[in-house]
Amino acid sequence: MSDSKVTWLTQEAYNRLKQELDEAIENRPVIAAKINASREEGDLKENGGYHAAREEQGQAEARIRHLQELLRNAKVGEAPANDGLAEPGKVLTIRYEGDDEE
Repeated sequence: MSDSKVTWLTQEAYNRLKQELDEAIENRPVIAAKINASREEGDLKENGGYHAAREEQGQAEARIRHLQELLRNAKVGEAPANDGLAEPGKVLTIRYEGDDEE
C-alpha cells in the first residue's frame, strides 16, 4: 500500500465508519423492496416513487463503495504528536510572513 493512498484513522473513527458500512449493506434489501413496490405501480416514465427509490439506491451504493475504499486503505493508529514536524496524518496551517491570513 503506497503512503499516498493511506487514510489515517483513529480506532474510534474506523469503528464508526465500519458500522456505517455494515448498516448500509444491511439496508440494501429495503431499498430494493421500495424499487420493486414502486415498479408495480405502473408506468415507470411518470412514477416519481420509482425514480426516487432508484436515486436513493444510487446514493447508497456510491456511499458503500466510498466507505469500502476508505476502509481498505485505512491505517489505524494514534494521531501523530504535535511536535512541529510535517508528517503523514497531520493538518498543516500555512501563514506567510507579513500576512494575517492562514
